Amino acid sequence: MVTALLAIPTALLWMIISGSMSLGGFFVGYGLAFAVLYLMKTENIQIHWRKLPDQIAAFCVYIATLLRDIWYSSLDVFKRVIDPNLPLNPGMIAVKTQDDSESDFIAAFSAHGITITPGELVVDFEGNHTMYVHCLDIEASGQSADGAQTKRLNLLRRIEGKTSL
Repeated sequence: MVTALLAIPTALLWMIISGSMSLGGFFVGYGLAFAVLYLMKTENIQIHWRKLPDQIAAFCVYIATLLRDIWYSSLDVFKRVIDPNLPLNPGMIAVKTQDDSESDFIAAFSAHGITITPGELVVDFEGNHTMYVHCLDIEASGQSADGAQTKRLNLLRRIEGKTSL
């Protein structure tokens, strides 16, 4: 049931992205979304109708934050590629992913949020508690990693319905 419900907005997003504003485009998007959500085992996500507005708001904030991070990181990587005077200081940092009470959903989407951002890549997990991230600039990433991860985890907990504002 949850998978079928979550596939509807995802199908609408598919229609917008693909530019196929038709009933056929909706069904293609719905089929793809349903398959992906089914494979992700979304039955673990609980929909509480009273929390749904907060979950949707948290999802919108998560997407906006992710897009902002992608934009600024892309500009930073672009500057480093164009200007040979900007230093590359690559390295690995350890980032806390979750505690024992949280699901793999939170760890997976947290890793996705980091990996999709240019200049950073999750390369390994240690259990369910720590992920190792390769960074182009270890100093800059090291300073902002904990704050960004805390914000990301709080938003993902709200999306999952575990906490609210």
